[in-house]
Amino acid sequence: MTAPAAAAPPGLLAPWRSLPRIAGALAQAFAPAAARPRWLRRLFAPFWLIEAGVQRCSGRVLCCGAATLVLRRPQPWTRTAWQSVLLLPAAVAAFTAVLTPTALAGAFVGGAVAGADGGRWAMHGALLVVAALLLWQLASLVRATRAGTRLRREVRTLRGPWAEVGSLAGGRDGQATRDLVRGLLTWADDNGIALVAVAADERLGRLYGRAGFEPLSPASPVLLRRPSPPGSSWRPAPQRARQTTLT
Repeated sequence: MTAPAAAAPPGLLAPWRSLPRIAGALAQAFAPAAARPRWLRRLFAPFWLIEAGVQRCSGRVLCCGAATLVLRRPQPWTRTAWQSVLLLPAAVAAFTAVLTPTALAGAFVGGAVAGADGGRWAMHGALLVVAALLLWQLASLVRATRAGTRLRREVRTLRGPWAEVGSLAGGRDGQATRDLVRGLLTWADDNGIALVAVAADERLGRLYGRAGFEPLSPASPVLLRRPSPPGSSWRPAPQRARQTTLT
């Protein structure tokens, strides 16, 4: 596994102040499919704020206006494990920061309406609602997790520098999305880096296709974009004799 020597695309690393806006775009793009009204999808923004914060700690979140995506470069599994351990307290702290105001608001409203007992029940109800939304969001991401496992298994056949892109979301600003994608592709081409991805839905799959991504192998959900400069040293490794079937 060879990591790209180039740094992340200049000027595209998301500033910390942009994380709430990024969380809103991610909630609209990746909230559970059954949560159709925009106001309902906004309720999932705290989950994505935590996710964006954790990814930003690793320097993976790129953005252009409201458009955002995650860029992951290959690294040894030991480094990934250590990062997960170090980022766990940050995730817990962020989740607590979301739950605490929710519980306090529920207790205040319930107490004002129905006294101390009402405040206690309102607080518990608010926490249950947040927990239900979290479980609903996690359940909707199970399919994406399975696809990500498939990606990590298949990219072992690649030679040369590559990076993984995912969580592409553009909000309502199509120009910002185009600028972000153009900046990423230019960076990849200039540095001879192949890009791999798994589309979250058919719409994103068509967008990746227009950007030059093609299936890594027949019937594979993993998409690959070769760097454009002619004479690039990147090439796929020889395919194994036994192909893995789609699960």
